[in-house]
Amino acid sequence: MKNALLVFSVILACCGAAFAGACQSTTYDQYLGSGFSCTIADQTYSNFGYTGTSNPPGFAIPAGSIGVTPLQNNGQGPGIQFSAGWLASTASGVLEQDSLFQWTVNSTTPITDLTLAIGGASFTGTGEVIVGEQACLGGTFSGGSCSSGNVVSLTVFDSSAGSQLQDSVSFAGVTEIGIDKDLTVAAGTNGQATVSVLSDNFSEGSPTVPEPGTLSMLGLGGVALFGFARRKLNL
Repeated sequence: MKNALLVFSVILACCGAAFAGACQSTTYDQYLGSGFSCTIADQTYSNFGYTGTSNPPGFAIPAGSIGVTPLQNNGQGPGIQFSAGWLASTASGVLEQDSLFQWTVNSTTPITDLTLAIGGASFTGTGEVIVGEQACLGGTFSGGSCSSGNVVSLTVFDSSAGSQLQDSVSFAGVTEIGIDKDLTVAAGTNGQATVSVLSDNFSEGSPTVPEPGTLSMLGLGGVALFGFARRKLNL
């Protein structure tokens, strides 16, 4: 009888480990680490990664200084929000801060829309804020490459060239999406730039299929902007 109870307890423990807990409002360092996953509505978030850099070195935003807030369905679908005080200015001498985020979303209901947005963004002079994001539809990113499916790109920015604080894309429904998002705030030769909020929403709805030409344009245009956003600090 005792052996049966022990076996039953082990089975329950294994089953419990298979189900991720709800995503919590905390700091991003708590989301990092092998095997971590959490849920928002019917979506599971996992494979979190982060790299922070700066110019000059030593002023990167650490994961422990970035707040994470799960977003429930607010009309744009569930999602996740990051918040911190990214700031670059020629006056301070911190000319650039860059944060690269990665994660994977799995959903029981096909995801058909992705929305990228920023908040608290501003600039003066030659300052600029730019976020380039790639989404691997139907797969995950590994070594910078999409494991399978299509790649779509989104870009938001705020600078003297213009302002676009939200970007979205619709696609045929998929149950897995890999995200690779790069935020850069740069002062330029004489300016300042800041941003405090980044968010992604994953909407579940009626599948829509963009025209092949449109998808190609999205990919080519997005790759160019995304490459600009991920430029090396030593350039």
